[in-house]
Amino acid sequence: MEENVKTLKDYLQIARRRKYLIAASALLLLVASIAVALILPPVYQSQATILIEQQQIPTDLVKSTVTSYADERISLIQQRVMTTDNLTKIIDKFNLYHEQKEKLTPAELAEQFRMNAHLELVNADVISQGRHSKATLAFKLLFDDKDPLLAQKVTNELVTLFLNENVRNRTERAEETTVFLEAEAQKFKIDIQKIENELAEYKEKYRDSLPELLPVNLSAVSRIESEIQQLDLREKMLDERKISLRSQMAVAGQNSLASTSDGSAPRSLAELKLEQARLLSKYSATHPDVMRVKRQVEILESGQNPEQSEADSKLQEAKQELAKLRQQYSDNHPDVKVAQRKVAELTGAQSPSAAKKPANQTISDPTLLQIKSEIDVAEVELANIRIHRAELQEKLKALEVNISQTHQVERGYYELMRDLDNNKAKYNELKAKQLEAKLAQTLEEEQKAEKFSLIEPPLLPNKPIKPNRLKLLFIGFIASIGGGFGAGLLREMMDDSIRGHRSLAHIVGAEPLVVVPYIKSQEDIDRTRRNIINFSIIAGVLLLGMIVSVHMLYMPLDILWYKTWNRLGLI
Repeated sequence: MEENVKTLKDYLQIARRRKYLIAASALLLLVASIAVALILPPVYQSQATILIEQQQIPTDLVKSTVTSYADERISLIQQRVMTTDNLTKIIDKFNLYHEQKEKLTPAELAEQFRMNAHLELVNADVISQGRHSKATLAFKLLFDDKDPLLAQKVTNELVTLFLNENVRNRTERAEETTVFLEAEAQKFKIDIQKIENELAEYKEKYRDSLPELLPVNLSAVSRIESEIQQLDLREKMLDERKISLRSQMAVAGQNSLASTSDGSAPRSLAELKLEQARLLSKYSATHPDVMRVKRQVEILESGQNPEQSEADSKLQEAKQELAKLRQQYSDNHPDVKVAQRKVAELTGAQSPSAAKKPANQTISDPTLLQIKSEIDVAEVELANIRIHRAELQEKLKALEVNISQTHQVERGYYELMRDLDNNKAKYNELKAKQLEAKLAQTLEEEQKAEKFSLIEPPLLPNKPIKPNRLKLLFIGFIASIGGGFGAGLLREMMDDSIRGHRSLAHIVGAEPLVVVPYIKSQEDIDRTRRNIINFSIIAGVLLLGMIVSVHMLYMPLDILWYKTWNRLGLI
């Protein structure tokens, strides 16, 4: 059995048979679409454009501490602005969704607000380091509402929130950077003070073994060793002088005894003066014998022990030297201490001389007295040399200990110095960064850095953005035609009547022998004419309705005509 395939002629016959159903269905759907297009409330949209202005001051001079990309900051600001609390305040302020407040929760109302609010980025293609990328130059804020005035007010409120949030966000980030760097610098400052205290204690503990004192200690060792050698040489010379003086004293004693036995040596002051006058008659005043006798006369006339006179002279010289050193150095200077010690020794040495005076007074020979005094002075100098050498040897031992500890002290000292230098370098670096961050904070507070500028404020919308009534009418028209034909075809499929020889051949399985065509009568011709007229009237009415709808709902016909001809280039 062959399949019953319908041809175009069959479909036209179906349309002719079901014309009233098709027309009724199409008309019903068209009326419904027109009603929907007219009933849907208009929705107005107000938008504002915000430009992202770059930093006014060159970044080579002042760098901003906010380094994130513009789209990232915009997204962050959007998340902060579009919180439920902020949106609830906006909804209450402008009395939005007043019909739905009793049915929806604040979270649902906020979600409805987010669906009506839109953010669009304005990007541009740029080439950075040889690579193509997109840079955000501006962004748009949009809000949809049935009331155009409310749409404008809410958009303006969103613009204010975005601008304020951007300023607050950038200022807070700059301030946080400054506070962080200041806190870190303060920590390093405390560490530096702690290390400096440790270094001061370390220096105080090993003040004589510090590395920088090593050349001084070595020089002091060399100087002390040289002084000890000089003292040894001085001691040797004094010992030899004592031996020489004792030999002279022995010879002078023998001569004195011989002179005494001969009666030729003067033993009293009167005899010495007579001897001086005798010698002056023979020699000049500068002759050695004259000067020797003159000195003996002076000693006997003063009644002073020659040893005591020599000691007083040395004491006076030591005091003068001490006064001179005190004018140049402090009391803690080594040379001042040596001079003080020498004065003290000479002062103490006068007492033994005074104690020996009665014993020495038994020696009346001036020559013996002078030699005796020189021997005593040599002994005092020897005693001072031994004391001074012992002190130098103690200093030498202390210096040698300090020098031996220098290498061990050096390790800990340099470790502290290294920590101190590292912390100071880090502290200086943080202070420099802190100053830069403070400058960047001032830059943000005065809005000299990157900022948002409103270049297109939200305007009162004149036309709704939806619904697109013309589009709805066109879709309704197409849907009504399709629906009408679909209803007719469906009705045809539900009808079991046999229409035409093909249907009969399909049922019985054989072609008919004779096919008698349909013979139209005058009544059929009149009915056909009436149908054409009726359908023409209906089509005219529909076309007129569409024209009126376009004129009323989309655009006046004269303006549409002008734009169409202008688009085609005919005007």
